[in-house]
Amino acid sequence: MNIDKLFGKDEIPNYGIYEVAHQVVYDYMKKNDIPKIDEVAAKLGTTSGVLYRRLNPQDMTMPLSMDSVIAITHLTGDMRILEAMAKVFDQVLISKTKAQAKSSDINLLVDIANMENGDVFRVVKKAIADDQITPEEREEILKEIDEAQKANAELKDRVLHLAIKDQE
Repeated sequence: MNIDKLFGKDEIPNYGIYEVAHQVVYDYMKKNDIPKIDEVAAKLGTTSGVLYRRLNPQDMTMPLSMDSVIAITHLTGDMRILEAMAKVFDQVLISKTKAQAKSSDINLLVDIANMENGDVFRVVKKAIADDQITPEEREEILKEIDEAQKANAELKDRVLHLAIKDQE
């Protein structure tokens, strides 16, 4: 199936994922003092031209593939692309290694979840003070909700893991 049949001519599919992928590569280059994308492309087994095209959401002749996402994530160790993909489906990404917690970790996780939920409360109250929510306020609210959901999901995952581990 041709991707052009899935999206309108002016509709950019999953633009946010492309933005995140671009930022992940940029941050990796900056962190590792890599001046040109050629070096990153070589590490990914491709050319700079192909990598540029894959990171460009407006170039659907070489869209960002799952293989590319996996390669970039593996190279950089940065999970933001996978987190952005999970967000598209209203899901939260949590590392399995983080799930291996001790009971003492629950205290810290519940504090973090409480702070994140407090941030949601704060930005919503601030936004609705004038009885209207601007697009910027909406984005800030959604960002804080995502962070709170992630914190709550991590807490839930660890509690479930501990309950299973403690029963064994």
